[in-house]
Amino acid sequence: MPTPDSRPSIIATLAPLIDGALIGLAAWLAYFIRWDKWTMTLEYGAVLVLGTGLALVILPATGAYRSWRSRHYWSSTINTLPGLLIVTALLMSAGALTKTTADFSRLWMAYWFGYALAGLFLFRWLSVTLVKLLQADQTRATRVLIIGEGEFARSVAQKATSAQDEKWEVAGIVSPWAQAAKVANGGIAASDPLAAMERLIFDPDANLDEIWIAMDNAALDKQEAIIRVLQTSCLTVRYIPDLSMLALLNHAPSEVAGMTVIDLNASPLTGHNTLVKALVDKLIAATALVILAPVFVIVALLVKLDSPGPVFFRQPRHGWDGRVVSILKFRTMQNTGSLPDGSQQAQVNDPRITRIGQFLRRTSLDEIPQFLNVLRGDMSVVGPRPHPVALNHSYAGRIDAYMQRHRVKPGITGWAQVHGLRGETDTLDKMQRRIEYDLYYIEHWSLWLDIKIILLTLVTGWAGKNAY
Repeated sequence: MPTPDSRPSIIATLAPLIDGALIGLAAWLAYFIRWDKWTMTLEYGAVLVLGTGLALVILPATGAYRSWRSRHYWSSTINTLPGLLIVTALLMSAGALTKTTADFSRLWMAYWFGYALAGLFLFRWLSVTLVKLLQADQTRATRVLIIGEGEFARSVAQKATSAQDEKWEVAGIVSPWAQAAKVANGGIAASDPLAAMERLIFDPDANLDEIWIAMDNAALDKQEAIIRVLQTSCLTVRYIPDLSMLALLNHAPSEVAGMTVIDLNASPLTGHNTLVKALVDKLIAATALVILAPVFVIVALLVKLDSPGPVFFRQPRHGWDGRVVSILKFRTMQNTGSLPDGSQQAQVNDPRITRIGQFLRRTSLDEIPQFLNVLRGDMSVVGPRPHPVALNHSYAGRIDAYMQRHRVKPGITGWAQVHGLRGETDTLDKMQRRIEYDLYYIEHWSLWLDIKIILLTLVTGWAGKNAY
């Protein structure tokens, strides 16, 4: 019997191609709505092909299908927004570079974006409806026998029966190592547990569809006997490893030298995602520096006139993979030369802060030069805030997984900052909370999360009571 997740997986496999076709169709429909004719000019046809091609590449790269769940059509549609926005920005940039922007209707582009988004939503809604109809025809749920014992096996059974997106029925939990094998709901017991398990697996009246091996770490030496029995069975067999002993930041399977391995500190920021984030970072940083150029010049003059010393403050801080980089900020303190390592953080009413420095720190305008760090590749627009090297050395041995925050580039703003965790970290608890938010960001990164953090920063994150 096919498992219930086979149907959604087919939809998920075809989703990028269907999305590409829908985006192309949306452009054609937008052209008809705009000019009341279906025959598209060569120029518009070229843009249609370019936009559709970009969508086929960029939507998967921006995580539009990474956590595909056909029944969650709202969140699945939202996941496509970053990719659509990037495609739109690239088409507009191409028009600006070729000086052809005026040759194309902005209203047509707006129609295209709107119809494309509506089409992607409709496809996902129809997928949900189709899956529900197909599942309604199922005579029964997938029946599973769990081989294992102890709390881990019971936990697996509980998760299976309470799953919202699949229909699993646990036939029972059998332990081949107990003095007697007993299957819940079946009432089977025997003095030879392994033989009883084998009889159950090959009993047609048991109506089993799958076998799940869910053994805790203490039972790893007992797998060989189980495998010998299962090798003669035609049922689907799944192995569920017990990872409770591992303190993971994030984990994901991969292949190294032909071997399946589990990465213990994996992040979605790998492969194409890294390139996409770098491209978006540089685009935002360049745009921000152009827009903020007048502010940049005015602040630089005010810093120079307010107190003696350089305009910029440079400090070594840990960057990506723990490499030390030089972070730029507008100078906000007296140029005394004391504590250049940053071991003493700014405090409330800190006498070292200059008059203009108080305003710059309160409004976070002192962070503007860090867009230069982003263009240089030392930082991202969004990421864990870079701490002074001395501060990292102080906390690295006191907080578990502290240095894991450097698995990605540091950012001008971050998930912790938009939740009010900024300013002085004078207690272990404050730093612990900040690290928890940083690690959550690394584990759950998506381009949409970056956009959300940027929007929250623009609304609430630039200033606050903890910025001093």
